[in-house]
Amino acid sequence: MRRTYLFFLLSYPRNHRALFGAEMLRVHQESAAEHRSQGRIAYAAFVVRELAGLLTGAAGAWFGRQPPLPAAQGGVPTNIAEAQRCIDASIAGMVQAIAHHQFEKARFYSLAERKARENLRRLKEIYGISD
Repeated sequence: MRRTYLFFLLSYPRNHRALFGAEMLRVHQESAAEHRSQGRIAYAAFVVRELAGLLTGAAGAWFGRQPPLPAAQGGVPTNIAEAQRCIDASIAGMVQAIAHHQFEKARFYSLAERKARENLRRLKEIYGISD
């Protein structure tokens, strides 16, 4: 199943995979182990839901993409603006996951948001930008 998951993960945009791929795989493997212990039917249902979720998530990642940022937007360094976009995307993903009762994905997006916020805090510190 890991190989199949990795194959479907390739349907996401490259930058999305770079930001979230490792965490998505880790969460998937933990969930797979949990569902595998619940029997074949539970595991098969999990596999179908997970692969369908991957495909719909990839479509959302592609079609929900924002245009690339210019070198500087309103005097804000590009990497700070990108960090803020990561936070916004994580929050949007978390809200969508909660709305569809996909709490494992919501947890994933919550962790991604925390990491993105920490990254933004570090970048602001480097550039000397206060909140």
